[in-house]
Amino acid sequence: MPVLQVSQVLADKASPLKHDSCPPDHDSIKAASLDEGFAADDPKLDQTVARIMDILETFSLQQQGNDVFLGRDVFSPRVRRHVTAGRTVPMVLPAFPAKSINRVDKVLGTMPDLGEELALDRLSDLCSKIKKIYPPGAMVLIATDGACYNDLTGVTDKNLWEYGATLRQMVNEKGYDKFIDFIRIMNLLGIYNHSTITQEKFISLIEPSRKELMDRYGDPNFDPNACIKNNPDYKMTYDGYAKFLKKDLAYGAIRDPMTSGKKYKAMVHESAKAMIARGVAFAKLILEKCPEHVRLSIHPSTGQTKISMPLIPQPDSFSMTPWHCAVAVDTQGNFKTAHVGVLNATHDKVFKYGRPYHYRERSALWNWDAKVEFEHLYGGGLVIHNVRGDEQHKDLLSKSDKLKLASLAIAQGKVELRGFM
Repeated sequence: MPVLQVSQVLADKASPLKHDSCPPDHDSIKAASLDEGFAADDPKLDQTVARIMDILETFSLQQQGNDVFLGRDVFSPRVRRHVTAGRTVPMVLPAFPAKSINRVDKVLGTMPDLGEELALDRLSDLCSKIKKIYPPGAMVLIATDGACYNDLTGVTDKNLWEYGATLRQMVNEKGYDKFIDFIRIMNLLGIYNHSTITQEKFISLIEPSRKELMDRYGDPNFDPNACIKNNPDYKMTYDGYAKFLKKDLAYGAIRDPMTSGKKYKAMVHESAKAMIARGVAFAKLILEKCPEHVRLSIHPSTGQTKISMPLIPQPDSFSMTPWHCAVAVDTQGNFKTAHVGVLNATHDKVFKYGRPYHYRERSALWNWDAKVEFEHLYGGGLVIHNVRGDEQHKDLLSKSDKLKLASLAIAQGKVELRGFM
């Protein structure tokens, strides 16, 4: 995948909304029909809905404070309506805003990397698994929300554009566009309705979109303190915002005027509250435009209004989002999310497309005599690419390389050589 050049006037798919809501036959859902739908009393209907909810449960993380998957009761009726009609099951996920501005000890750069790639792999996998048991399948509509907040998070409009355009490029090149689509705030609001958008037009609409969002969906009497106190979902979201803003804004221009730690801490919490206010408004917009979508979330929640789904599952936590971390791969092929400051001492930085892409556990197993590149696969496994050309034959690998290949095969469970004679 070539590196996206900012100077290009790139026409980028914008997924316009053509109606006042996101009806099941909207383009971004790519609705498909069965030869005939299910009768309301057909036992296969309930079985299919239950199996779809089973899949959603396996991809979710148990909601905080609950022993059962609340999403089943909350969203089964919605899924049932789509299945009864033989329609694609639409899901919506507000996410993928932009990379953190903290490139000192948090993220690798401004562009999507292995973290975003794995997240898109997971969303595609979710839809693929549903399609295997229900032919019309499912579709995830990613409502990119970076433009709602980037004046608060310190992300430049230019970096916001680059990040979103590259994400769409990744989806298209991986063939995931049959399962994943994107929509921006200006399209949700209906102030931009074309199918493509240029960088210049996108940037010109960021501030008007934020104003329109708050004018139409913001509550002038909204009390963020009361919201945080009384709504456990927003309390968890607020805590997450405050935590990442404290680490991010320390490296932004906004930190300079803050002469004391006390002032800086107060500014961080005020920014987090402002993000909550806009988040509440954005959630109202999504609910209005996509009332029949299954609501996914990258935040921990009670599970009463959305299904919480980690994008890069971790064994001991909910997982950081890829735009707030880097991904490290160990010799067993496990993916770990962490800040770059934690990884630098024990891992090596790996480059792809001319930019830092992920970390790899420091080990002699990666140091081959042959000229190779390693590709770490979603779901486990390793591909070893010959990057020297026809002159490298797999039967002529050095004894050292063959031993490393055997060790990696044992550790990873699945290793494939590509491009060798």
